[in-house]
Amino acid sequence: MTPSPVHGILQNASMVDFPGKLAAVFFLAGCNFRCGFCHNAALMGRAGAAGLPWGDVERTCRKFRDNWVDGAVVTGGEPTLNPAVFHVVEKLREWGFSIKLDTNGSRPQVLEKLLPLVDYVAMDVKFAPADYPGRAGFGDIDALTESIRLIRERAAGYEFRTTVIEAWHDAAGMRAIGEWVRGAKLHVLQAFVPRDELPDPACRGMAETRAEILHAYADLLRPCVGRVEIRGEF
Repeated sequence: MTPSPVHGILQNASMVDFPGKLAAVFFLAGCNFRCGFCHNAALMGRAGAAGLPWGDVERTCRKFRDNWVDGAVVTGGEPTLNPAVFHVVEKLREWGFSIKLDTNGSRPQVLEKLLPLVDYVAMDVKFAPADYPGRAGFGDIDALTESIRLIRERAAGYEFRTTVIEAWHDAAGMRAIGEWVRGAKLHVLQAFVPRDELPDPACRGMAETRAEILHAYADLLRPCVGRVEIRGEF
């Protein structure tokens, strides 16, 4: 059977990954960031890895649709690295899903072409610009800035989001993030939660982000964006 670019599909539908939708989550392989705290590392696979057969993907999608799932999240890794992401979006639309794209913002030239094809975009703004090379292994800040602009100006629906790690984020960095996304409709903060399978062993022993830190950083972001949401049990 013909392999698809889809490396994995979350077994159960998600109620948190696509605002307002019960969503199936599809993982495309490969990433151009090197984040030691990545929660998807075990699910996204390596670039070039064989994907699931298209027949299996379609059967899974039909089961989701039969159970009232109306959204599809295309995530990774970084989906824009795979030229076949357009075909994935096309097929999911054909099968009746509204579509959300997750991106790290590193490929604005691809993102620009995808924006008219999707209903919602979530871009991770992981750190202040100066911290990207050391923390994420990515230094093309101009590309990230262009993606922020494109999403802010052209996306049908969107959010920027930051996973707050107490050991790495501080007030100055959060203010820099706020200035970077200034004018955005929504910025989401979420807690870092350590897990045994994180790529960097040092991250596995880090503390879970405290609620008071999330609320303090939300206050720093509010002058810059339309709305700040703290996602999770806070």
